[in-house]
Amino acid sequence: MTDQQIMTLFQARDERAVTALSEKYRNTCMRIAKRHLRSNEDAEECVNDVMMKLWQCIPPEEPRSLEAFIVTVTQRMAINMAQRSQALKRGGGAAPASLDEIAEAVPARETVEDALHHKLLTAAVERFLDTLSDDAQTIFVERYRNDAAPREIAVKFGITGVHVRKSLMQTRRKLKRFLTEEGLL
Repeated sequence: MTDQQIMTLFQARDERAVTALSEKYRNTCMRIAKRHLRSNEDAEECVNDVMMKLWQCIPPEEPRSLEAFIVTVTQRMAINMAQRSQALKRGGGAAPASLDEIAEAVPARETVEDALHHKLLTAAVERFLDTLSDDAQTIFVERYRNDAAPREIAVKFGITGVHVRKSLMQTRRKLKRFLTEEGLL
């Protein structure tokens, strides 16, 4: 079913719209939700919430691109769910596992007084990233900004897991050396 046909069903308030939407975009929504959420169950709950949200907001919303609208709603809901689950009052607050790997190279910010140091450190890391090859930079950003597992990175870019892990190890060493030379460690 085309996006326009699905939108027509939504406009008519026909419940088949949700079924058609789910058939066409559920895998995309699951992939997006899994990037932000720690379990398949949470991702599944998020996608179900997305379908309900879309039913509630179309109409009056009339997105030009149904796919872009779905991706945006899914992304926002997954991020919100992840933030809620990590809230300290709910027992979360743990840093992603990928940040543990980089902890040796980048010291943790613990006090407000360290804010300036943090800013300098952030600027230095950005300068460091500019020195890397495109391959190393992409792998590093995927791992530490997007919190992608090495296996996911390997599959995404069609490279071996060994290549990903070796690149990450070498880049962490280079980063530590760079930050030491910059006087930030």
